[in-house]
Amino acid sequence: MASILDFFIFKYLINTFKELWKNLAPTRAYSWKTFIYLSFFSWLMSLLATDLVHGIITHCAWIFLIIGVSWATTENPFKIGKIPIGPWITGALICMFLFGDWTGSIPPIALIIWPTLSSVIAVFPTFFDERIKLKVPAPQFRQNIIILIGSNMVISCWIQFYFVAQDWFEQYPTLLSDHFGKTTMVSDSESQQTRLLRGTVVLEFMEPLLVQELENKSWSEVEKWLLEPQPRIEAIRAEAVKKVPKVEEDFWWRYTYNIGSINSGYNLQLRAVWQGPRSQTEAYYVEKNCQITQSYQPIVTQSSATPGQTAVQNIAVAKVNCQPISELKSYE
Repeated sequence: MASILDFFIFKYLINTFKELWKNLAPTRAYSWKTFIYLSFFSWLMSLLATDLVHGIITHCAWIFLIIGVSWATTENPFKIGKIPIGPWITGALICMFLFGDWTGSIPPIALIIWPTLSSVIAVFPTFFDERIKLKVPAPQFRQNIIILIGSNMVISCWIQFYFVAQDWFEQYPTLLSDHFGKTTMVSDSESQQTRLLRGTVVLEFMEPLLVQELENKSWSEVEKWLLEPQPRIEAIRAEAVKKVPKVEEDFWWRYTYNIGSINSGYNLQLRAVWQGPRSQTEAYYVEKNCQITQSYQPIVTQSSATPGQTAVQNIAVAKVNCQPISELKSYE
């Protein structure tokens, strides 16, 4: 009973394979299926080769694939609505072949060229007659050719603008914190508004360095420090800048400080001013206020009246308390 069941299963698989092969096998040698199979076969052979031979066979596989897909989409146009998208599929394959690599990454140049190249592929047959001789396109097709190529060139320009803007925002991240209400080219999202400014990051890194510099130091030393703070604050800022990745916009940030008196000490105001490109005339800035106050700390010392005994003495030391950094402001 089991052998009969196995026989019918085997016969069913054989018939299924024959039917599948009947549909997949090219009906003639001169066919798009032939190029697809040649591409697949070349890829298999490239796995067995190395170095130069591997590269040559792989390139052949790409060329066979491009020819096969282009041929197939011409014979059996695949449309979205009334628009055949075969040329754009072929154009995508050509861009991947020319600019892609085996890691799967697609460089921006491939995406930029893709629409324009695809439109050229779409109108390419109109420049040839049945005998594959060069001809001038018929007058009724010329306007459509110009519109098709022109519209795809505009799309290429928009894609290029996207990558240019991305490069700007990587090197000048503060631009994302500006207001884009007067432009329709850039959207102003919540994530862009809350993005940390470079000046904010540097001031935040300066806080622990400042605390380390002044906290629990004797009050007399701190007051002396505050009389000539320029070199030390500049050194703290330079050390903080080293902790963040360097970008082009660092050149446009200027850092200032101001020291004022408060009830029990001093207020050190650190300010980062953005002088780079912006939508308003006035410069933007963020600031952080740190209160440096006097506190008393008991220390154990040797008693001067009774040798060998200790005494507790309160000495004045500095306490540093920094406030959260401010919102982005502009000079009024």
